[in-house]
Amino acid sequence: MARRKQIDLMRPLRRKETRRVARILQRLDEVQIAAQLDNATPEDQDRVLQMLSVERRAAVFAELREETAAEIVRRLAPEEVAILLDDLDSDDVADILGRVEESRLRQILTRLDPEDADEVEQLLGYDENSAGGIMSLDYIRVYDSATVAEATRVVQEVEDPPDQAFYVYVIDEDERLVGVVSLRKLLTGRRDDSIREIMEPELVYVDREADQEDVADVAMRYDLVAVPVVDDQRRLVGVVTIDDIVDVIREEATEDILKMAGAGEELFETRSFWSSFRARMPWLLAAAIGGVLVAVALSGFEGALEAVPVLALFMPVVAGMGGNVGTQSSTIVVRGLAVGYVESGALGRLVFREMGLGLSLGAMYGLLIALLAPFVGTSNVDPVRLGIVLMAGMMGSMTIAATVGTSIPLLMNRLKIDPAVSTGPFVTTAVDILGLMFYFWLATVLLNVPI
Repeated sequence: MARRKQIDLMRPLRRKETRRVARILQRLDEVQIAAQLDNATPEDQDRVLQMLSVERRAAVFAELREETAAEIVRRLAPEEVAILLDDLDSDDVADILGRVEESRLRQILTRLDPEDADEVEQLLGYDENSAGGIMSLDYIRVYDSATVAEATRVVQEVEDPPDQAFYVYVIDEDERLVGVVSLRKLLTGRRDDSIREIMEPELVYVDREADQEDVADVAMRYDLVAVPVVDDQRRLVGVVTIDDIVDVIREEATEDILKMAGAGEELFETRSFWSSFRARMPWLLAAAIGGVLVAVALSGFEGALEAVPVLALFMPVVAGMGGNVGTQSSTIVVRGLAVGYVESGALGRLVFREMGLGLSLGAMYGLLIALLAPFVGTSNVDPVRLGIVLMAGMMGSMTIAATVGTSIPLLMNRLKIDPAVSTGPFVTTAVDILGLMFYFWLATVLLNVPI
């Protein structure tokens, strides 16, 4: 399916070209309108929503990011909010209202359908990052005593079938989950067969308190488009569907990337100056302290710099190449841990592989830099010996960087600390200190310069 060309809605809106805005709204679908409203000012959001019909306004609202939808909910009257939320699934409503203050939440819940309000309150009782917090209460279930014909009739007679209906869940008389049947298998089964004969008894499910990242991991490992959620008695309480699984995968990946960059945990934070300031300040403080520690560690090599000033010219190369290798290694390990590709039994092999890569890459680039060294600046040092220092220093620095970049995230993970935070100041500082100290130590040994 070809992607439709995006038409800018905001420019004519700010110019108050009402007729043109109305025409553009007719050409855009709900997803495209929501994508532009997500990044619009509150005033522009309100103006566009007011120009839409009630039905289309609700459809656009359903496609907004949860953070944007929650902001709009805070601005609208509770009666208007109830109309917008009426067609949304309970789990989506809970995700939005979970970001609203308690007093406002109560005002809105009293205006929702009582059954919908009860479902939303039930979902709000779970941690928002747990299986219970992201599950849907809309699913189809049948008893294990039913026949295929009876189960098919149950599916057909569901008054409001779930939008994401992929499986029929089989429960026993105690409401415990005992099997699952795909809709395809149900529709192609013989009418007189028992549901027990066609159901899949090898169950894959998660506890309602399980972390959402574990739910996504189960879905990916078993190629599921929906994951059943059970309580401690294995009674079916909900289902996490593929739309929420994709959201979790995207959210967790974004969180890891931002943590690794020291930029907080949510992209939404970047829209607020002070939230971004608070998120980045600790990471940059750690980086500043690391820089000071590097300066302290190298202060003992002032004599080497005075005797061979050309060594200073290659410090950025040695530190930069080591830092790049350290970041590459740590990124591979952090992401591998997150998606389950790095297993505990293969840790030693992983560390040695990264060390080998660091040594090999260091030899290649060290030789290149050693050959270029005689043409950079002036030096009273034997160019061959200087080249050996640069080549060996690069090899050592990049090997150290690969080792540190691999080991620190693994150590953090073993200590139950999020390894994503280790790619910043910890790896950078350790690589700079150890790599440059090794570089200057080589210079003092091979070039016979004072410490």
